[in-house]
Amino acid sequence: MARTMSDQADAERYVLATSASHLLHRAEQLASECFGELSKNELTLRQFAVLAAIAGDPGLSQSALVRLTGIDRSTLADMMSRMEDRGLVTRTASAVDARALSIHLTQNGAAVLKGMDKHARAADAAILDLLTKAKRRAFLDTLVKLARRADERAEKEEHEARRRAKREARQQARADSGKKPKGQRKRA
Repeated sequence: MARTMSDQADAERYVLATSASHLLHRAEQLASECFGELSKNELTLRQFAVLAAIAGDPGLSQSALVRLTGIDRSTLADMMSRMEDRGLVTRTASAVDARALSIHLTQNGAAVLKGMDKHARAADAAILDLLTKAKRRAFLDTLVKLARRADERAEKEEHEARRRAKREARQQARADSGKKPKGQRKRA
């Protein structure tokens, strides 16, 4: 959850140059620009991440890709349509979940991913080269920790959403059957 700031911090002006969220956004822009320049914009860094995630676990659903890549659902849905139109991925009915689509790389998608791998590695190296050797490990460790915390938070939110949905479904079922919810029943 969001941390509350002290009264002193409330009196201070918001400064972009020291904002963690803004600086992370700027770092992401740098990574995207480095990758785009190296790949000659054949793929975006996000598209590469999606292809890499699919290659790592063929048959993923779009929901699983949202969790793995951190790309929001609507953006990923648009991206998947464009990538399917380009012949990079296929989406078929999932064998395990009738509501989901199973996503696979096409041969063309696998070839594009393989060709882009060197650009992703070079972009990573270009970013890390901006830091001293001593700072690189700490930087990567911090990013890994932030990603894990984001995953844990998303998992907790999904769990809570499922619990709420079950509770609401039980309440609706009781209302439909004429029973009062627990705590509202009169004792005889």
